[in-house]
Amino acid sequence: MPLLRLPRSRRDLHAIIPVDLLVNFTLRDLRSKYKRSALGWTWSVLNPLVAVVVYSAVFSVFLRIQPTVGDPSGLHSYAVFLLVTLLPWQFHVTSLTESTRAITANAPLITKIYFPRWVLPTSSVLARFLTLLVEMAVLLILIAVLQGHIAFQWIPVVLVLMLLQLLFTIGLALMISAVNVYFRDVQHFLGVALAPWMFLTPILYPLNMVPADREFLGIGYRTLYQLNPMVSWAKAYRNVLYDLRFPSLERWLAIVAATAVVLALGFRVFNRLEPRMAEEV
Repeated sequence: MPLLRLPRSRRDLHAIIPVDLLVNFTLRDLRSKYKRSALGWTWSVLNPLVAVVVYSAVFSVFLRIQPTVGDPSGLHSYAVFLLVTLLPWQFHVTSLTESTRAITANAPLITKIYFPRWVLPTSSVLARFLTLLVEMAVLLILIAVLQGHIAFQWIPVVLVLMLLQLLFTIGLALMISAVNVYFRDVQHFLGVALAPWMFLTPILYPLNMVPADREFLGIGYRTLYQLNPMVSWAKAYRNVLYDLRFPSLERWLAIVAATAVVLALGFRVFNRLEPRMAEEV
């Protein structure tokens, strides 16, 4: 029995529900990711743990980068300091990497059957988001062990941040996947761009290490640095999960504005490029 029953023309669109397509494609991505894997979902926990061990050894032991003390939590753990931003960043990276090829990798399906193409990159992001939910649950347990109690009041705030990041990443995924159909260099450029993007985001080090008294063309280093939208997410996640305090209004405004702009632009670009995708793939 086929996994998906899709319409063969636009006239048949009323016969399907995009939500059903999203669920089916998302489940397909998850099944393919852990297919023939003995550990299955355990890999979603092991991968970030290995990364934390490596980064902790390099940056906190060899380079002696010290995390800030959580205010007011009092936490002083480089592992937690790193995890609260590394997990959302890995979601961001894997989502963009896999969604970039979501349309080109499904060329046989696209050329034979009509369905809303935006479902493909969106389902790739949703599959990675489910993995992030598992990882964040484990992180909350770790923080609870260190703190001696579970801070239930911060869970809704974390979920709101995760939802906004999900929408932001979907917007980027729609743009990148659509443009990649016409210019395949996009997927190679993305692989090159993600590494410096990570080091230009306060994931491995605290934000206060960025010079505040230096300028480039009359603009402060820290001002330029914070034009990176992922800086606001990293700082907000760290405020909630490491400091155990509410992010500033400035952070929330930056996050909401970036999400709204990128998501709207993503759908606009995708809808503009969608009509000829079946011919180009």
